[in-house]
Amino acid sequence: MSNNGISRRQFLQWGAMTTGVVVLAACAPSGAPSSAPAAGSEGAAPAAAPTTVQYWFAWGNLDPAMAKIVETEEFKAHMGGATLEYKASADEQSILTAIAAGTPPDGGSNYSYVNFYTRGATIDVKDMAEASTVLKADDMLEGIWNSAFYQGGMIGVPGIECFNWWGLNVNANTAEQDGLDATTLPKTWDEVLEWHKAMTKKDDAGNLLTFGLDPYDAMAGEPDFLAASYGVKWFDEETGAFDLANPRFAEGMDTLGEFIRIAGPDQFAGMRQVEGNGGWGAAYNAGIQNMIIEGYWHPGETQIQQPEVAQYNRSGWAPVPADRKDANIMATGLHAVVIFKDAKNKEGAFKLGEFFQTPTALNTIFDEVGWIHGVKSWLSTIDKNKYPGLAFYVDAGPEVTEWTIGRRCPINSFVVTQYTELREQVFRDLIDPQAAADELQKRAEAEWQAQGLG
Repeated sequence: MSNNGISRRQFLQWGAMTTGVVVLAACAPSGAPSSAPAAGSEGAAPAAAPTTVQYWFAWGNLDPAMAKIVETEEFKAHMGGATLEYKASADEQSILTAIAAGTPPDGGSNYSYVNFYTRGATIDVKDMAEASTVLKADDMLEGIWNSAFYQGGMIGVPGIECFNWWGLNVNANTAEQDGLDATTLPKTWDEVLEWHKAMTKKDDAGNLLTFGLDPYDAMAGEPDFLAASYGVKWFDEETGAFDLANPRFAEGMDTLGEFIRIAGPDQFAGMRQVEGNGGWGAAYNAGIQNMIIEGYWHPGETQIQQPEVAQYNRSGWAPVPADRKDANIMATGLHAVVIFKDAKNKEGAFKLGEFFQTPTALNTIFDEVGWIHGVKSWLSTIDKNKYPGLAFYVDAGPEVTEWTIGRRCPINSFVVTQYTELREQVFRDLIDPQAAADELQKRAEAEWQAQGLG
């Protein structure tokens, strides 16, 4: 579920690179062979519809589902005979290189959706969506459908995995061994901190053996989460205003920093460097990390990757401060098939996005990867108990008191990078939390203006 950003300055640089490619093509020797008659020349055949669709995505674990999807007769019929050429684990740098060269794939997923769209790398698909007989707004969860729109345009076709992002997942077996009652999960940060203390153990040399919660791992690592937990709206999409210097945001950095201080900043960093103890579920699967703030995908992914750990997974509400104990916070947001401006087969990419709405695709992805896309008619058919802990996410909607549509700031990745740096200074006691929040606000506003967004 990671999402990296792209700056406007980078796009300007890549635009210059692309121009260079065009110039080089124009300077090709006049005797160079031509692959097709010139447009408008006598005898020129009408252009044939592209027979392939190129699709790149940054996830690695989607690959097994895609391998099955492309072999179904339903998919082949929907694509009208076009062949899908897909590439898994295509990271952001590879897609940026392709954009700069003017040779991106037709469609892509798990990239910086708002960033790409606001910089003109991807197209508005609203007209295509309105003409579709497959894509139905009224059969999609409202927050997911709304997340596909930015400044009046439609970023891409929602699909693959779009559902609820935040929940506290706990290894109940470890919790009970540590004397904790896993039938009632902690809800406030104070309560979670006590669980963290009980679960954190070191050897005689002070090396970290196990711990409770990394408060900045996975979905908790972005400012969206900290701000929502403390009741702050850190970015206003309508006005472009930032509120990162809010005292409650600073309070949150200090509180969450205490989890790292208890583990020991250096010991914690050393633990993360050990192979198999990484974030986004790896250390949880290894039995080192025993709580994680993750999305609905965690139960299914853990069951598929490490069933002996997954059987003990329990999920509940993401933590909030004690004075907000009645707040049930939840986020949702877009994953989509976006269509690149320089795509050769835009229609084919849109058809792929359409197919992700079908029961065939939805069931395959749910079974093979554990992911959910919020198509209401399909959601009513799934077994919410298929993966331990999933039922919380499926049932959560009516109980949510505060919704966040995540990753809406065009400089989201820049802010995440600065936030990561400054919060470490806080938990290492190198900077006052309010000073860190003030500095984060200052940097965000400066970048906003530098990118010409003000």
